[in-house]
Amino acid sequence: MILPQDFYFEDTTSVAKALLGKVLHIKTGDKEHKARIVEVEAYLGVEDAACHTFGDRRTNRTKSMYLDGGHSYVYFIYGMYYCLNFVTRTHEHPEAVLIRAVQPFEISPQDAKKKDLKTNGPGKLCKYYGITREHDGVRLWKKNSPLFVSDEGFEVPPENIVTRPRIGVDYAGEAAQWPLRFYLKDNLFVSKK
Repeated sequence: MILPQDFYFEDTTSVAKALLGKVLHIKTGDKEHKARIVEVEAYLGVEDAACHTFGDRRTNRTKSMYLDGGHSYVYFIYGMYYCLNFVTRTHEHPEAVLIRAVQPFEISPQDAKKKDLKTNGPGKLCKYYGITREHDGVRLWKKNSPLFVSDEGFEVPPENIVTRPRIGVDYAGEAAQWPLRFYLKDNLFVSKK
């Protein structure tokens, strides 16, 4: 079942946790790839110094953050990586969830070796699946979109969700320590334990 748009309208931290275990569908040409979301980070908009919309910053890069929840926000970082986010809440609250790591369905976790871990980081997963700025502003609740998210009944008990501070946001002062990174306990594809 494809997640409906109103799934993304909820509190961003709740959406981030609820996305764990959900399935990201990526269409490239005539192929469709599926990957389980195993690690995310929440970004809380204008009050969050780590968020691109902190202080209500509006730029060409952030315009998708000002769409209603359920759209993708893809940005370029360090001159070399794209990062995929899901916009949450409404256009009045420009917040998002960064997809930090996914577990591809085509790679069995039992057989995976270190060399197979090509989706255990936000830049790595975008490179692996060819996600670029062309995927910015996509409607994640539409099956004909190049990206959409479904719930295939994979239940994640609360005790299997690990909570930590976000990674790579040291510039954000006290916001750098907010416990807004969530991942599946003991999952091989998580970017950093």
